[in-house]
Amino acid sequence: MSDYLPEEVVLEILHRVPVKSLIRFRCVSKSWNSLITNPNFINSHLTQSLSLSPNSNKLIVRHCTSRPNIEHYKLFHDNNDSSFEQIQQLEFPLTTRRIHHFMLVGYVNGLFSFHEQDRFILWNPSVRKFITLPKPRISAKTHGHVSTHLALGFDPKTNDYKVVSLAFPCSSHRLPEIPMVEVYSLSQGSWRITNAGDSFPPWTSFNNYLVPEASLNGAVHFAAHHGNTLSPLVLSFDLGDEAFRVISVPNGAFSGRDDVHTSVLGGLLSLLCHDAHKDTVNKRCSIWVMKEYGVVDSWTKLFTVDLNGEIVRVLGLRKNGHILVHTNVPGDWELSSYDPVSQQVKKLGICGRQYYFCVDNYMENLVLLDKPNDVVSRRGRKRKCRVTADKERDKERVRMLQEVRCMLQKTIQHEEKFRHLQESMLHQEKILLPVQEPVQHQQETILQQDMEEMLKSGLKEADTVKSRLLVLIQQLSGQAEHTFSGAADQSSTQVKQRSSFVGQEM
Repeated sequence: MSDYLPEEVVLEILHRVPVKSLIRFRCVSKSWNSLITNPNFINSHLTQSLSLSPNSNKLIVRHCTSRPNIEHYKLFHDNNDSSFEQIQQLEFPLTTRRIHHFMLVGYVNGLFSFHEQDRFILWNPSVRKFITLPKPRISAKTHGHVSTHLALGFDPKTNDYKVVSLAFPCSSHRLPEIPMVEVYSLSQGSWRITNAGDSFPPWTSFNNYLVPEASLNGAVHFAAHHGNTLSPLVLSFDLGDEAFRVISVPNGAFSGRDDVHTSVLGGLLSLLCHDAHKDTVNKRCSIWVMKEYGVVDSWTKLFTVDLNGEIVRVLGLRKNGHILVHTNVPGDWELSSYDPVSQQVKKLGICGRQYYFCVDNYMENLVLLDKPNDVVSRRGRKRKCRVTADKERDKERVRMLQEVRCMLQKTIQHEEKFRHLQESMLHQEKILLPVQEPVQHQQETILQQDMEEMLKSGLKEADTVKSRLLVLIQQLSGQAEHTFSGAADQSSTQVKQRSSFVGQEM
């Protein structure tokens, strides 16, 4: 790879190079392209990126607008001061087929996951790659009507991204039953139905289906509550052993009607509790973090945000200690920065629809770089369309070949007509020899007129056949240059030969 540096030194250097530069470096040589797109290098580069992620000062913001329906993805500098400067607007390469915007499953370590009905997508904006996942095995067609709860997680033990789907059979019961659990693994490229439902605590329901769940320490965390008491809890799903575990919340901190969802703030498992019930006089949002993962006593309240004014929802924290919220503006919602000390709200000029905002630390990695765009749809829907198109082209080629054969037969028939016509003229001349000269002249005139009419008609029809035949040969040559070039040349030669014969007869 290099005549001056050992390969391990070059690898160590490349692990620290920004993703944008690495993508360019693929053009240096075939060996560099092979190295950078190698799954082992992508995996080791991801490990390096994860170690640097907490120190990142970049935020990625998703907001969706209507009329027209557009999904926006932007990068911002999040410094320790109050500035919030946009760096770049990212191009979103996807469009929905049935709904206004994709439903966000989650954003974890630089990778987005979306869905619309049974269409699931993974997108890495740093390498501009996306793939469409195969359809889940559990669906309404296979298991009847189900209600699904989704999450995107990352398993640090295997550096694998996973999509978790909890499918609850819909029934007349008030509380949901034990879910069927299905997991998609990016490294495996397929869905798998697991036995994780055996560890699912009974009488458990989820709070919010619109907000992405938190992924931390190799598990995804769902905000839930116990069915009988409506007492809130956190239900974790370990991506390694694929088992559910209950994490208790601070005793008496929330009520059953509070809108609670999980998040990750500053690398810690967090709870955002919105007490926004219409009957509540003093609406507020309390922000809790678990300072020591898995230790219930380490739950600590960081802030309480007043929701009686323009603030609607809390989204996350900034490096300067301010809180990112979205505020209610006429006809829309706007991303804003809230100072908990001065209790001042600063509008950031980013507007969009409620529940479609997403703000998180931006992390670059090479995940999906070794995969072509839309892998599954290329094997599925696109391949089906291509096969159908190929069949239609084959049918058209067969039809044109049949027409070419018919045209050639007509050309041969015209040759035979001219031969018969020539023989008939010679025969008539022999018959007219003993006839008297006036009668002979009259019969010759009539015969000549008849022959001229037949000749004009035949030549006109021959020209039509020849023109159509040449057009068909050109079309066949354009559609199947390699397959039918020999047949086209042969047909063209035959046409020239027939044309030459017609010219001689004329």
